[in-house]
Amino acid sequence: MPIYVLTRRKLILCLSLVIVLGGICYLTAYSLTTPSIVRAPGTYYMAHTREKVVALTFDDGPDPIDTPAVLDILKEKGVRATFFVLGQAAQENPDLLKRLAKEGHEIGNHSFNHDYRQQRLLTEINRTDQEVYAATGTHTYFYRPPGGFLTKWQLESIKKNGQVVALWSVDSKDWRNPGVNQIVKNVLDNVFPGAIILLHDGGFQRTQTVKSLAKIIDSLQRQGYRFVTLSELKTFDAGDSELK
Repeated sequence: MPIYVLTRRKLILCLSLVIVLGGICYLTAYSLTTPSIVRAPGTYYMAHTREKVVALTFDDGPDPIDTPAVLDILKEKGVRATFFVLGQAAQENPDLLKRLAKEGHEIGNHSFNHDYRQQRLLTEINRTDQEVYAATGTHTYFYRPPGGFLTKWQLESIKKNGQVVALWSVDSKDWRNPGVNQIVKNVLDNVFPGAIILLHDGGFQRTQTVKSLAKIIDSLQRQGYRFVTLSELKTFDAGDSELK
């Protein structure tokens, strides 16, 4: 009977393989879709329209440094956007929520603690909604799951809770901090009428996002695009009945 000797190198390789396979199993078990690649039925990721309208969306704020910088640019350009806020960040920065609402932006729900597994899904959604309501007097309608991941059960629970799951169709990949020019290129190369554009105003230093924002807006406006909130975008959507 042959005897196999497990060297340290082989042990490390085996452990690495286990970790990789475990990660694949985890994503398969807990995620319904990777939004930038595949879209799930019942989610809102674009409007079916030929009109040159797009929605800018920002995740992970409000942030006391980067969110005001983003808001200053949007105000200067006369653009309104949708901000998917984290409950914890909202709790710490209620004045920024008030500014968002005052300047005509839409506030969406991005959970409370950015837990990818969303083990306390409705609790986190409702806590974040309470923070938004306390600061602005309005409730959140759109929910964007952390990372864009959710199971079929979670999707149904969110719908029964009265929210619409909003994903995206254009990923700026600003979360990678790939450089200002690359962020701009990621948007301009993939934009189309009815697109929902993913950006971030919190979660990490967003200097590159801030520096790219005016360039994105100016370039799209030169192409004839108008910017709307997600609720406004839905009014252009001939396929809106799919979400009900």
